[in-house]
Amino acid sequence: MGLPHYSSIKNSKFITKTNKIMKKLILSAIVLSMAATSVMAEDAAEDANKHWTKSGNASLQFTQGYISKNWYKGGVSSFALLGTADYTFNYKYEKFAWDNAIEAKLGFVNASSQYRTFITNNDILKWTTKLGYQATEHWYYTVQGIAQTQFCTGWQEVDNDVVEISKFLNPGTINLSVGMDWKKETEKIKASLYMSPFGYNLKFVSDPRRAYDSDGVWHKGRIDGTQFGLHPGDFNLYDFGVGAKATLEYKVCKYLTWTSQATYYSPLWDCGKYKNNVYTEVDWENTFDMPLNKYFSTKLYTHLRFDDAVAPEKKGEGWGYFQFTELLSFGLSYKW
Repeated sequence: MGLPHYSSIKNSKFITKTNKIMKKLILSAIVLSMAATSVMAEDAAEDANKHWTKSGNASLQFTQGYISKNWYKGGVSSFALLGTADYTFNYKYEKFAWDNAIEAKLGFVNASSQYRTFITNNDILKWTTKLGYQATEHWYYTVQGIAQTQFCTGWQEVDNDVVEISKFLNPGTINLSVGMDWKKETEKIKASLYMSPFGYNLKFVSDPRRAYDSDGVWHKGRIDGTQFGLHPGDFNLYDFGVGAKATLEYKVCKYLTWTSQATYYSPLWDCGKYKNNVYTEVDWENTFDMPLNKYFSTKLYTHLRFDDAVAPEKKGEGWGYFQFTELLSFGLSYKW
């Protein structure tokens, strides 16, 4: 074999060197593209986060009093505990808006009854979601959904006994509606007024009391649905109607914030499962938050309700179709 020609050796070295340079260029291009992709992803994530606003608060409040059995004025010891958690996450992009609010309240009080040590005096689990398209500066075409139930079993003394009157998904309610939503926000006030000319309302009891034995005691099912407007033994009620919801958050001063929400619903005539079933439900909830510092506060909570869907015999003495609850508590509180 003869020796390779000088030009062949030169070309071979040139190709090898060129390959090395190309590999470095390709590697550099890959690294640069990965870096650019990473930066773009971070920018996109940052850009997406700009459209979200999130906030929440949680509190654990309590009241307590002790009285010895031989206290000369008599009386009983008492203890109450209330836990609350609220979380909102809203999305805004151009003319589209998606608002979400999750509310949870659970309170216990020691019972004077010989049958139970503690009973719930406040129990709410609610999710409200609104999807809107901006029509004017403050008005939105909106679709709203509200789902609500409770965490624990509710008890009530009846004829020297304690019976279950409510529990998780007993009752449960789902309301879907379309309408217009007015929203405005300033440094001190955040307000919303939603009005719906048409909505679908579903109320259900998953464990209804359906039958009685010879002694008149429930045989199947534990919850009496008539106190929620259902017919005896029935497990659901649905209808179509009109509704509204107003919310307000008002920072009165550094040491007082008033949060309020009111909801209204009434079905259309003969437009649902039951005939001639026209009723009105109104709920008005208020929370007055009086913070001492970042971690402690005093709260006053009131809830006024009007519901004429319940059977006449279920009306409260002196209150009629009105119902009311109030709690004043002190304890831990934190906002983020």
